[in-house]
Amino acid sequence: MRFPFKTLGLLLASLVLSSCGGGGGDGGGAASPPANGTITLTATRTSLPLNSNNVLPYPGSPFVAEVAIAFRNSSGTLTAPNGPATATISPVTVASLSPPDDPSTDINEFATRNVTLPIVLNNGSNSVFVTSYDVAGTATLTVSAVDPLTSRTVTSTLNFTVAGATPLPAALDIAPSPTSVYVPGAGGNTSSIITVRVRDGANQPVPDPGSADNVRLEIVGAAGGAILSATSSGGPVTGTTVQTRTVNGIATASFQAGSTQGPIQVRATVDRADNNTSNGIGDPISATTTVVVSDGKLFSLTLTSPIINALRVNRVSDGVVPPEDLDPPGDDGIPPDPDATYSLTISALANDRQGNPVVPGTVIRFGVIDEPYNVPADRFSMSGIDGDAQEGGSLFTSVSGQFVTGGGGAGPGDVLVVFGKDVQGNSDLESALTVANINSQTSLNTSSNFNLNNTTGSSVNYGPVLPYVVARAQHGNITATGVTNDIGRASATLNYTISTLGYLNVIWAQGESVDSVTGGAKRVTDAEIGSYPGLAPATLTAAPSPILGNTTQQVIVCLTDAMLAPIQRARIGFSFQLPQGTGRVDGVLGSGVLASSTGANGCATATVVTSGLGASTDSAPSGVLRFFFGGAAASVDIIVNLATLQASPGFVQVGNAPVTRTITLTARDTAGNPVSGVQVNGTCTVTASGSSSGASIVPSTFSGVTGTSGTTHHTITAQGFADTATPPKTLATGVCVYTTPQGLSATVRLGPVGAACDFSPCD
Repeated sequence: MRFPFKTLGLLLASLVLSSCGGGGGDGGGAASPPANGTITLTATRTSLPLNSNNVLPYPGSPFVAEVAIAFRNSSGTLTAPNGPATATISPVTVASLSPPDDPSTDINEFATRNVTLPIVLNNGSNSVFVTSYDVAGTATLTVSAVDPLTSRTVTSTLNFTVAGATPLPAALDIAPSPTSVYVPGAGGNTSSIITVRVRDGANQPVPDPGSADNVRLEIVGAAGGAILSATSSGGPVTGTTVQTRTVNGIATASFQAGSTQGPIQVRATVDRADNNTSNGIGDPISATTTVVVSDGKLFSLTLTSPIINALRVNRVSDGVVPPEDLDPPGDDGIPPDPDATYSLTISALANDRQGNPVVPGTVIRFGVIDEPYNVPADRFSMSGIDGDAQEGGSLFTSVSGQFVTGGGGAGPGDVLVVFGKDVQGNSDLESALTVANINSQTSLNTSSNFNLNNTTGSSVNYGPVLPYVVARAQHGNITATGVTNDIGRASATLNYTISTLGYLNVIWAQGESVDSVTGGAKRVTDAEIGSYPGLAPATLTAAPSPILGNTTQQVIVCLTDAMLAPIQRARIGFSFQLPQGTGRVDGVLGSGVLASSTGANGCATATVVTSGLGASTDSAPSGVLRFFFGGAAASVDIIVNLATLQASPGFVQVGNAPVTRTITLTARDTAGNPVSGVQVNGTCTVTASGSSSGASIVPSTFSGVTGTSGTTHHTITAQGFADTATPPKTLATGVCVYTTPQGLSATVRLGPVGAACDFSPCD
């Protein structure tokens, strides 16, 4: 436990005792009432080291002293007082008390830390334990008890010193608040408070230096007009180097920005030799911090949107639903009277070139476009990656452009968005500019000029490498402007209907700034491609389920939001889980996305082709096809039902001599496709009499699994089924019966040579 920066007072005992002991009581004269008893305190030690990690008491701990308490009556005989004695320690920041452990309880009382304890003095004696904390100082133990003869309270005290290292500087920290400031005239905060904390070797605040200064602060390197101000022992001081002093280990100075932008380092130094920098520094300890000075002018914008509580369902009665009117309150965000429109919070973070927030109140414009869009091609109708913006001019060209015919063509008033940040070296060309006129399929002019792309100090032209979109807003609108707050954040609201959930859009934030090279005007823009989101949680469904395996099937996959509104233009992903065989969706093997995005009903059709799948069982399908989009998922079981188990040949003729035959077992599903992975078990038996008692089929049992062709094979050797008489006598017959776990079976019969066969084929 730490109590930093508290002033530690010393409490002197009223009675100085020898041999680490303390005592208390009072006497009486011959005419006085009966004398009180006395309390004697005897400690194993009264000096304890700092307990820097605040280790709990334990037997043998170097941070613990045992104190024996003895209560004696006026004649010096140990006796018990009235009730338990009371032990108290103060201040609580320096030390604590613990009683002896009581073995009858489930806890270890000795390992606890207390301020006050009741102590039962059996036969007038007992013990308490004093444990140091991590704060140096003097703690006073006070023990009180009631004399059984006089009913007066008797008190005794004992002091414990918790000592640390020599109180000279050993470490310091330095930190500015705020970490960034603005040049004068920028309109923002121009000063920062530099705080220095100085600690000794025991991690305690250094003592106050009295009339001397013990901290020197200086601006390292070029100050750029910045200065420091502080209060020294002689009064206020100002300059690039100042001296000041700590109070309770803390010193402060003010940093005032100059006209030069960039990071400015400030160094604090203390003297480990004597905690005094006024008389020179013999053993320096230093720490450095940085204050960033900037002009607060807009240099970069970053669009973002909250993940939680960003989307609101609007209501017919009075706009956005307040939390208390949710149905149920605070639950799904759906009001009782939704108006079929949503509002999404969009924010932009604005920084200057040094990474500071721009000056509060900077105006940020927002915009959105969403049409025309080529749904089959899954891209904006007029878009490409080969745009070329004329640096400092209004001309924009694209060899692949379709500015006249794409989606019906573009015209004045549409917006050209250039994603300059996507191509290294072109971030200054990130733009959202109004189209002034269309020159041709591949050329247009904007109503205002592009930036010079001169971030490096010189204008650079990388040619036709810029991604772009030309479009207009048809389905949504956004708050036109916002202003930055103290962290550089400006926010807007994007509004749209539930009939356009999933439609792609381009959103941008834009503000005016000053070109650092030319001093002229420039625009700072951030543009992102997004979509109109639905209300979470989304629901994904897939039907039918199950579908048949080892064939071609159609699955309808549909995506809706929490309002059951369809989400359009979504590309839904898929993946197979197949113990064996292969699966394709829309011609793609294994996993991928559907070939078509969801339509106006939020649904897309998936063509599923599987082959080589094993048979299903009662406990498991032959495979699973999983569809997913964001956090929503749906699964379709794939079933392969066995229809037949065939055995060939169906009859085997056997004489006395051994005959070896291979029986082929074939599993097929309901579509007649061979099925692999089917477990087939078989048992062969012989019915014999008389001289044919030696007839046999070896092996008589079989276990196999069908392969990719749907077959498995049982090779048997049979003998002793007929004698050599003419005509031969039917002395033995046999049968092999094969079964699957799905309940299918097939039979192969065996008979003597020359026996009739009433079915075909016979072998």
